[in-house]
Amino acid sequence: MRDLINLMDAMEKGCPPATQSIDLNLKNRKKAIDEYMYGPLDPNEPNEEYWQQIADEWNMDDIEQAKSARCGNCAAFDISEDMQDCIAKGIGSEAGSDPMDTIDAGELGYCKFLKFKCASKRTCSAWVEGGPITELKCWPGYERVPGVKAGAIGSCRKK
Repeated sequence: MRDLINLMDAMEKGCPPATQSIDLNLKNRKKAIDEYMYGPLDPNEPNEEYWQQIADEWNMDDIEQAKSARCGNCAAFDISEDMQDCIAKGIGSEAGSDPMDTIDAGELGYCKFLKFKCASKRTCSAWVEGGPITELKCWPGYERVPGVKAGAIGSCRKK
């Protein structure tokens, strides 16, 4: 029941459901692992076999080039202040703990393509150059609606 209440509250505030539900986040992350080669498991290890698979997937000869394509520089990786707030709200806060410690330790952001919280040091086959997203903007010809959280339904209007 608590998950449902958190999801409803988050949707009102423009937070993606997977930032509020660990079950949904894990389901989407599993799909990213199984279908989009999300990894490596521990990005602080060499993981040569994983990086060779990614290089092969992208038809690259050089795994060092593949290693440079990380979630942290992907066009779908959202680390905007609003998204960090959503992730922190979903993690929650026990007495004496700070959800931002978890976000910082994992260098977490939100993958707008695969709909899950992901770590900046990892990658997947859906990676696209041009990120991360550091602020949410409106489409050209639209403007932000004052008082509405960026990314929420109705946060942009035609000029």
